[in-house]
Amino acid sequence: MISLSKSIRWLFCLLLTLAAAFPAPAISAAAAEPLALGSSEFYYLAGHMEVLKDPSRSMDFKKALEAYGRGEFLPLPGTLNAGYGRNAYWIHFTLKRGVAFPEKSMLSLSPSYTNSVKVYVQRQGRSPLLPSSFSPVLLGSDVPVAERPVLNPNFVIPLDLQADEPVEVFVRVYSKGSISLTGQVATYGSLRNSTYYSIMIQFGYLGIAAVLCVMNLIFFFAIRDRLLLYLVLYVFTVLVNNLAVSGMSTLLFPNHAHLISDYMVYMGIGAQVLVFSEFSYHLFHDFAGLWLLRYIRFMSVVGVLTIISVSLGFYASVVPFALIGIIILITMLLLTSKKLLVSMPQSGIFITVAFGISMLGYFFQIFRLIGIIPLEPGWEINMVEPATLVHMVLISIALSERFRITERQLADASRLSEKRAVEIAEDMTGELRENKERLEVALAAEHLSAERQNQFLTMLSHEYRTPLAIIQGNLDILAINSENGGEEESQELQKMRRAVARLVDVMDVSLMQNRMLDLQVVGTSTIICADEFIRQQVDAVRWMWPERSFTLHSELVEESVFGEAPLLNTALFNILDNAQKYSPCDTAIEIRTWADGDFVMISVSNGIAGISIGDSESLFDKYRRGACSHDTSGAGVGLWLVRKIIEEHGGTVKMNSAAHGRISVGLAIPVERGETPYCQKK
Repeated sequence: MISLSKSIRWLFCLLLTLAAAFPAPAISAAAAEPLALGSSEFYYLAGHMEVLKDPSRSMDFKKALEAYGRGEFLPLPGTLNAGYGRNAYWIHFTLKRGVAFPEKSMLSLSPSYTNSVKVYVQRQGRSPLLPSSFSPVLLGSDVPVAERPVLNPNFVIPLDLQADEPVEVFVRVYSKGSISLTGQVATYGSLRNSTYYSIMIQFGYLGIAAVLCVMNLIFFFAIRDRLLLYLVLYVFTVLVNNLAVSGMSTLLFPNHAHLISDYMVYMGIGAQVLVFSEFSYHLFHDFAGLWLLRYIRFMSVVGVLTIISVSLGFYASVVPFALIGIIILITMLLLTSKKLLVSMPQSGIFITVAFGISMLGYFFQIFRLIGIIPLEPGWEINMVEPATLVHMVLISIALSERFRITERQLADASRLSEKRAVEIAEDMTGELRENKERLEVALAAEHLSAERQNQFLTMLSHEYRTPLAIIQGNLDILAINSENGGEEESQELQKMRRAVARLVDVMDVSLMQNRMLDLQVVGTSTIICADEFIRQQVDAVRWMWPERSFTLHSELVEESVFGEAPLLNTALFNILDNAQKYSPCDTAIEIRTWADGDFVMISVSNGIAGISIGDSESLFDKYRRGACSHDTSGAGVGLWLVRKIIEEHGGTVKMNSAAHGRISVGLAIPVERGETPYCQKK
C-alpha cells in the first residue's frame, strides 16, 4: 500500500516537473508583427498579439490607446492565457489583407465563457491614434445573444478589410474565471465549416453523455445502487458545464444564455468536484485508507464552497485550490485503484484506466486554465471532454461488469441456499415423521389413560355417593325425630344438610369428567327462582368461610331462570370462591342482583389481591391462572367452567374493573318468561 505522504510527495514532484516543462511564456521587447492575410482560408492570431495588464480594471479605451502610443503594450509569443486573477487585459493586433484574401471576412474570438470581451476595430481611412476612429463591439458571455453581430458559439465580428491597408484592433478581456483569449481571422466559408464541425462534435459528445446518463439512471432505478446515481449526477454536471464552456448554450437557449452562463460554467465546476468526490468515496470506500477517505470528504466540502463562491464573489480565489485538489484526488485514486486489480481483476482494470485517462485530461485542462500550458492554435479543445467521455464509458462498463459478477455470485448463493433449504426440508420432514410416530404413540397412551381415568371417576363417583346417601339418610332420621319431639331442626343440622347438598352438586359437576369436557350432554333442566338460588349460594359460602364478609343486595322479586340447578350452583359458587380466594382478607365481597330486561344480572365485586385486570379475558381460558396465583390452590378450570355453564344457558360472563381498586365479575342469565309458581313475591 502506498501511504498518503509518499503519494503527495510524488504528486508534488510531478507538478514541479510539469511547471518546468511548461514555463510561463516570456515576453520580449520587440513589437508584434502584423497578421498578413494571404491565400489561406484562415489565420490564427497567436504570435501577432500584444498585451497590456490593467490591475485596476478601470482603464478605458482612450487610456489604452494612449498607452499603446507610449509603447506600453508588450508582445505575446502565443495567445493570452493569464489563469485566474482579478486583472483585466488589453490586447492589440494589426491585420493586413493581401489581394488573395477576401475583403469580407470574420474575426472569431474564444473561449466562449469569457464574461466581457470589448472589441474596437479601426475604420478604414481613419487615424489609428484617435478613439473616434474605432468601431466598438460589445461581446462576452454576459451579453445577450440578440445583441451580438453573429449567432455563433464563439464571439464573431464581421470585418471589411481594404487590400494592403493595415487595420488596428484592440480587445479588452475580463472574466470572473480563467482569463484567456485566442482567435482567428477566417473567410465566411471557412468559419461556417469549422462551426458546423464544432457543433457536430459537441452535440455528438452531448448525445453520448445523455445516453450514458439515461442508461445509468435506468440501471439505478432497477438496482438501487448509489454508485449509479452518483455517476448519473457526475455525467449530468459535466454535460451542463460543457454546454456553456463550448458555447452550445447560445444556440440552445439564445434568450437566456447570458443569464445562466456563469452558473453553468462556474457552479458546474464546483458541482463536478462535489459529485466526483462523492462518487469516488462510495466506489473506493472498501479499499481506501482512513486519510484518503477524509480527504475525499474534504474535497466534497471544497466543491460546495466553490458553488457558493460564485454568488459571493470569491470564485477566482477558491477554484484554483479546487482544481489542484481534484488533481491530487485523481492521482490518489489512481494509485489506490491498484487494489481493485487484486480484488476485482475484471472491473478493476476498467476503473484504473478510466481514472488514468481522467487524470491526463484534467492535468492538461487545469494547467491550461491556470496559465502553465499556453493556449496554442489547434489545441483550443476542452481536453476534459474526451477524457470524461472515456471515463464515463469505462466506469459504466466497470459497474456493469461488477453487477454481472455480483449477479453471478448471488445466483450461486441462491443455488446454494436452495440446496441447503432442500436439505433442511428433508431433515425437517424426517423429524416430523418421527414426531408424528411419537405423537401417535402418545395419543394412544392418552386415550388409554383417559379411559382408565373415566373408569376410575365412575367408580369413585359410585363409591362416594354411598357414604353421602348414608349421611343423608341419618340426617332425615334426625329431622323426623326433631319433628316428633316438637323441636325445630337445629342450625347445625341445617348446615349439615347444605354441606351434603353441596357435595352432591360437586359430584354431579366436577367428578364426572365427561360433563366437564362436554357440556352438550343432556341434563335435567328446571325452572329456578333466581333470588332463592342466589341466596342459597351466598349462605353456603358464608357458612364455609365465616371469617369473610359477604354482602348481598338483591333487587330481584319474581324473576326465574331455566337451567340445570347443579351447574348454575357450581358456576355461582366458583365465582364466589375466586372472590374470597383472590381478595384481601379484610375486604368485603359484594353481591348485587337485579333484572335488566330479559336477563337476570349478578355482579360479584371484590378487592384485587391476586388478579390483574390486564389478565381478565385470558383468565377464562382453560388451565389458565393469574400471575399472582402461585400461593393458591386450583387447576385453572374454574372460570373456564363458569363461562361454559353460563354460555350453555344462553348467558354471558364478563370481568371488569370497579371503583376504588376493585374488580367485578358480571353474569347475565336469560329470564324465564313462562309460569313461575315457585317464586313468591317477597
